[in-house]
Amino acid sequence: MNALEAKRYWIALTLIPNLSPRKFHILLENFSSPQEIWEAPLTRLREIPGFAESAETFCAHREKANIDRALEQIAQLGLTVVTLDDAQYPEPLRAIPDAPPVLYLRGEYIEKDKLAVAIVGTRRVTAYGRRIAQQFAGELGRLGFTIVSGLAEGIDTAAHRGALKANARTIAIIGSGFARLYPQSNKKLLEEIVSNGCAMTEFAPEVAPEKWTFPQRNRIISGLSRGVLVVEAPEDSGALITARWALEQNREVFAVPGSILSESQRGCHKLIKDGAKLVESVTDILEEFKDLRALFTVRREKPAPAKKPPLSPLEEKIFSVLEFEPTHFDEIVGKTGLSVGEVSEGLLTLALQGLVQELEGKHYVKLP
Repeated sequence: MNALEAKRYWIALTLIPNLSPRKFHILLENFSSPQEIWEAPLTRLREIPGFAESAETFCAHREKANIDRALEQIAQLGLTVVTLDDAQYPEPLRAIPDAPPVLYLRGEYIEKDKLAVAIVGTRRVTAYGRRIAQQFAGELGRLGFTIVSGLAEGIDTAAHRGALKANARTIAIIGSGFARLYPQSNKKLLEEIVSNGCAMTEFAPEVAPEKWTFPQRNRIISGLSRGVLVVEAPEDSGALITARWALEQNREVFAVPGSILSESQRGCHKLIKDGAKLVESVTDILEEFKDLRALFTVRREKPAPAKKPPLSPLEEKIFSVLEFEPTHFDEIVGKTGLSVGEVSEGLLTLALQGLVQELEGKHYVKLP
């Protein structure tokens, strides 16, 4: 019997659309094995407290399930299947309520990944949010943390890329099955992640991304992590769902502040009001992991800020009107009263000194 065939009935149960993680656990508590669950008659399923109302639908879906097709597809996609019965099941995840009974993986989850921080936020990312997410992911990654996120566009993508750039491990938790990957725009990024970390989901390969799949997967993002850092999030962001899961799972919640005028920062500010730790540097995160202090002596004290190099009057005039939020070239010209040529020259020299970065659409930001 091959490895997949040995998990046949675990996999089969993930093919049932109405079988939530909680109901899956109820069945596991009432039967000796997934195979016994699969073969149980309707009369027996109706007797189970907390499951009786789902028994008939369960049986109807069971009749339609094509287990052999699922096994074939899992093999074609090169997936590893890990269940609650397996020693390699992620220990941090095993401890959460309603832990996913089955995980589909690409890449490998390793012991080192227990030291993880999640970085999440809005899909509608600003240049500020992208830069901060990459910065924190890189710094935490270089310290040995695995960076966990959800492969979504925006902050998630920036977090994964920041980790990869630092040659750190990163884990993507997707909100669909691997055959229905979302978003398709991050297909190439997924391959990079798998080469230096892993991607995982609790959904069978053909499960499509739906509104309900993302909030459900968010508990895995927080469950795998020691803490969740929210970088940029409006009040209706799914990142706040991840933060709530983190609190329920007794994980730390961190939030990066931003402009009070920005809609995309309101979720972070609400989290801070509600007790999340305001974070300005990686040191603020490390302070909450007291058991790890010996590992991070290099980060116990905040590094002294780098001294700004001496600037010419032209450079100083331009630098003084720049912000950490993007400013358009034309606005810089208007605020300084300088000519287009002078502003171009000044921005170039400031960029060469590492003080300014050019963004898309002739926007510029001051670097921290």
